[in-house]
Amino acid sequence: MPDVSILLCTRDRPESLIPTLRTVAVAVARSPHPVQLVVVDNGRGQGARAALAAVPVPGAATVYVPEPRPGKGYAYNAGLAAATGEILLCTDDDVRVPPDWIAGMCAPILDGRCDAVAGGVVFPPQIAFRLSRRPFVTRRNWFASSDYLDPSGPAAMIGANMAFHRRVLGPGVAFDVELGPGGLGFHEESLFSLQLMAAGFRLGGALEVAVEHHFDPSRLTRAGLLDIAGKMGRSRAYLEYHWLHRRARGARLRAGAAAILAGAVRAGERIGIARATVVPGPLLRFTHDAAYFAEHLRQRRHPAKYPRLPDAGS
Repeated sequence: MPDVSILLCTRDRPESLIPTLRTVAVAVARSPHPVQLVVVDNGRGQGARAALAAVPVPGAATVYVPEPRPGKGYAYNAGLAAATGEILLCTDDDVRVPPDWIAGMCAPILDGRCDAVAGGVVFPPQIAFRLSRRPFVTRRNWFASSDYLDPSGPAAMIGANMAFHRRVLGPGVAFDVELGPGGLGFHEESLFSLQLMAAGFRLGGALEVAVEHHFDPSRLTRAGLLDIAGKMGRSRAYLEYHWLHRRARGARLRAGAAAILAGAVRAGERIGIARATVVPGPLLRFTHDAAYFAEHLRQRRHPAKYPRLPDAGS
C-alpha cells in the first residue's frame, strides 16, 4: 500500500492543471514516501487526461478517475474510493506545490501529533498585490488564503493544501456533495473539518508548508466578486442550518431588505454616489446577506442532515 495518496480534483482547466502537475512531479521526486497520484476529472472533455499524458509524474502510481456528476464533493468522494494510501494529501488544479510538500504535510500525522493537517496557502506576487487592496484585503479567505488560520490550532482545512489520515474516514465524516464548486460554492472542506473534529480527531497546522494559489483572475472582477459573495452566503446558510442547527429569524424579511439595499447601492453607483475600484463593499455585503437568508428559507424545507452536537449553536 502506498503511504500517501495525492488527490487532485480538476474540472475543465487543463491549461492550469499542466503547471500544477509539473510541481507535483518535483514533489514526488523529493518524497520519502511511496506515492499514488489520483486525478479526478470532474469535467466534460478530455483535457485532464491529455494533461496527464503531457506531464507524466515518474515515481507515482497514477490513477485517472472520471466523475461525470458535477461537484467537488462528488469528485472528492470518487477520489477517496480510488485512493489506497494511508495518508490522503489534497490540492487543486490551480496550485503550485513546493518541492518538500509531501514530507512537510505528512510529518505531523506520521509523528502522531495530529490526524489531519491544514497547510498554508499564499499567492504569486501579482495576485498578492491585488489582494492587498480594497475590497479584497478583508476578503482574502474568499480566495483560499490561510491568513485567518491559527497555526497552533486551525479551525478548518483548505482544500488547496490539506492532509488527513485514512482513519478519520467513517460514519459522520465525509464530503457533503451539496457544498463546494459545482454545488453551493464553498465550505466543503470546512464541514469536513468540523466533522472530523467532532468525531474526536485532532486537526493540526503546518502553515509553513505553503502552496501558491494561481486562481483565475476573473474572480477579481466585479462579476466574479458578486458571484463569490452570493455563493459564500448560500454555503454559510447551508452549513449553519444543517451542522450548527441555527435558524435565521425573520429570514424572508431580511432577505428582501438585503436585496433592496443591494439595489440601492447599484442605483448610487449609476448616479455617482457610490464609487469603488471594482465593487463597493456594501454591495458585496448585501449580496451575501440576500443569498444567505434566501438559502435559509430554502433549507427550511428539509430536515437537518446532521445530528445536533451538545455544544452546537442554536
